[in-house]
Amino acid sequence: MADDPIRETDLPALFIAADRNSAAGQRRTLRATRLRLLLLALAAVSGAVSWQAGRLDVAGFIGAAALATALVVEVYLLTSRPERQWYDGRAVAESVKSLSWRYLVGGAPLPLSTPAGELDEALLRRFQALLRDMSGVYLVPAPEDGEQITEAMRRCRALPLSERQRLYRSRRIADQRTWYATKAAWNERRATLWSLTLAAAEAAGITGGILKAAGIVDVDVLGICGAVVAAGAAWTQTKQHGNLARAYAVAAMELADIDARAGGPFDEESWARFVDGAEEAISREHRLWRATHA
Repeated sequence: MADDPIRETDLPALFIAADRNSAAGQRRTLRATRLRLLLLALAAVSGAVSWQAGRLDVAGFIGAAALATALVVEVYLLTSRPERQWYDGRAVAESVKSLSWRYLVGGAPLPLSTPAGELDEALLRRFQALLRDMSGVYLVPAPEDGEQITEAMRRCRALPLSERQRLYRSRRIADQRTWYATKAAWNERRATLWSLTLAAAEAAGITGGILKAAGIVDVDVLGICGAVVAAGAAWTQTKQHGNLARAYAVAAMELADIDARAGGPFDEESWARFVDGAEEAISREHRLWRATHA
């Protein structure tokens, strides 16, 4: 048995296309959202200060330009809707990945008892049904994308049950568990950092407001900090660090329980049922994620 019998590049072409398109949609969404919020914050800051160059109010001009550009970005987000490419592409990619793992380790509804002449067609029909259910998804395949059922998938399916068990535990359950645990910790740190940052900005705004009321400063620090806090709050709402940290931690713990039961003993029938249950648990988090981003 090879050290690395299956890689993501060995999964169906549909997965590769959906994964690539989702990543592109995510980049476009986050970059555009980040730019829009920065421009709105810049417009607020420009309105709170005065910068004269002769008769021209440079600060006012910068603020107007920032607002106009933010409007253009907003129109882009509303018309292009890159977030749909992100969310729907991820939903397709994870569903295809789940079906692929069921296929290559003999999990239901594609157990080893499936007649060889019907097996590939059964998987392809499920791919087609998935695309029909996600009719709004627009996936752009790359010229180098491979086959829908790869030789690596067939080789893994032909392995003895004990080796398929080890493969599933190490390359599916353990990989997912590590990913969720790592992301849970990362999102928890980000949530804490953003909470502290926004709290500091609010405190600075309060201090600035008091100083202005006392006639000590002329700059509208309160307005500036308010704009910064609003932009930061909108960004954290987009990223949802706190919600993701909790959801990913629960998923990691559930996968730990699945891993503890994955050692068997199993026969082919009970193994097919186990894989089906494990994939349902893994897919549950992806469905919840998509529902919260719909």
